[in-house]
Amino acid sequence: MKDRIVVVAVFAVVIGSAVGFQLAGSDHSKPRLAAPPAPPAAPVSVGQFRGFCLQLNNGQENHPYEQYIEEIAATGANTICLAVPAFQENGASTSIFIDLRKAPTSRRLGELMDLARAKGLRVVLMPMVLLENARAQEWRGKIEPANWQDWWEDYENLIMHYVWLAEAHQADMFMIGSELLSTESHEDRWRNLIARVRKAYQGRLCYSANWDHYKSVTWWGDLDLVGMTTYHDLTGGEPPTLERMLEAWDSIKQQVLEWQAEIQRPILFTEVGWPNQDTAPQYPWDYYRRVDNPAPDLQARCFESFFQAWQHEPAVAGYLIWEWRNYPSQVTDPSHDTSYVPCDKPAMDIIRRYMRIPPPEQTAAAQAQEQAAPIANN
Repeated sequence: MKDRIVVVAVFAVVIGSAVGFQLAGSDHSKPRLAAPPAPPAAPVSVGQFRGFCLQLNNGQENHPYEQYIEEIAATGANTICLAVPAFQENGASTSIFIDLRKAPTSRRLGELMDLARAKGLRVVLMPMVLLENARAQEWRGKIEPANWQDWWEDYENLIMHYVWLAEAHQADMFMIGSELLSTESHEDRWRNLIARVRKAYQGRLCYSANWDHYKSVTWWGDLDLVGMTTYHDLTGGEPPTLERMLEAWDSIKQQVLEWQAEIQRPILFTEVGWPNQDTAPQYPWDYYRRVDNPAPDLQARCFESFFQAWQHEPAVAGYLIWEWRNYPSQVTDPSHDTSYVPCDKPAMDIIRRYMRIPPPEQTAAAQAQEQAAPIANN
């Protein structure tokens, strides 16, 4: 029986030393939380979550995350998603660990959440499992650990570690997972984990499903929102005109909304992004495909098509743009940078414009907001 997550830390003399970090297994390992208040008699209207994802993938204390949070607040966004990495060696590994060379400490993460809230941003905390040494064609959606029991123990400990931080620093939303496709059929595991999280956390709960796998999740009813990414093929190999992309969105939208009417949970688009590449509309998930061929106007057109299709849809609780720049030497010049980062590119003008448009005020929007209120703890 495993009862700990390993944290890899960097020390002044010994680089890469590993220490055990107790996350579960005994009561004294858990932060003391005040008794949770009774659930509100009626949900609070929250409007749409509109923001950016910021990857916290550097553990140095002087890394300027505070600057990036202030930059995001200045865009007109009302939400920030802090994506914190955890690692397993490859898809067959059973152990998940936190590497403090590549992630902030608990103290620093708490300070960043506090700063974001002080800047008027709603905070979404999203732990993400990454593969440190992925084998051919591997990614977190295809993990197949040698022992699922051991993997789930580590994953639950990881989630509870970050849940306690989210509660202590009043994060508005917590993502219990991101694109873990091969685990989604483990319904009992997910339901039990969600129930455990709800005993420790009072905010909204969501899961980030892959764009083509959201219907496979059978436990959406235990969550407050349906999360899904937006890496759809919008052209099918045809010329990437705005009209062609809007036509593609019409078909996608019809399918999503018909399904959403059955699930009765508002939709949060958890990763909205296109790399600055000429293949982005057809292969938005493949950011290594054309790193020598930037296409900033096309990237902007992809965002325009998304907003035209979804901005005024009352079933949508919001969107998180993937992603904000996150290290000082990062190139954002549109003629050279082929990443997802929209900073300093025409796409940023599109994003700012739509972020400032008031959210839909129709009756259906109020219903979606009501559904987005946290489900009362049992």
